[in-house]
Amino acid sequence: MRFLTVRGYVVLITLLVLASIGVFGAGVARAQDAGLHHATGTFEVTMAPGDEEQVEAGLGLSRYVLSKTFEGGITGTSDGQMLAGGPPGVETTGTYVALERVVGTLDGKTGAFLLAHRGDINADGYTLSITVVPGSGTGELVGLSGDFGLTITDGVHHYDLAYRLPED
Repeated sequence: MRFLTVRGYVVLITLLVLASIGVFGAGVARAQDAGLHHATGTFEVTMAPGDEEQVEAGLGLSRYVLSKTFEGGITGTSDGQMLAGGPPGVETTGTYVALERVVGTLDGKTGAFLLAHRGDINADGYTLSITVVPGSGTGELVGLSGDFGLTITDGVHHYDLAYRLPED
């Protein structure tokens, strides 16, 4: 069994702390936008190291495998891969990217789609973007576009997918 490296724990804890105080509202859209829908709910996530951290020239790279179970507006599961990098032992500098496949229903419509993640943190602050990959929707979700926001409250992961689908 592999364990998270020190860098992996630092990145994970930093992201969870930032999410827990509600700072990850990726691409918040205006509620008055015509055709904009919101799917909200909760999810459980598990994450495990995919490889041991590799450090070269003062920078570390780590890979993680993640899976989620969604309830609410999204009902289903996801699986994905995350890469994290930055100077080992430095809590205020790093980045991660991830690609996640969500399979299930979105407000009653069945299909699948991809979510692309990008998060950066440095001494000046952080940024996070989680978006639906254009053209990735399948089944009844063909043409899906949107932004995925998340918060963590009392250890519970909450999401708000602001999305659009072509008119039926």
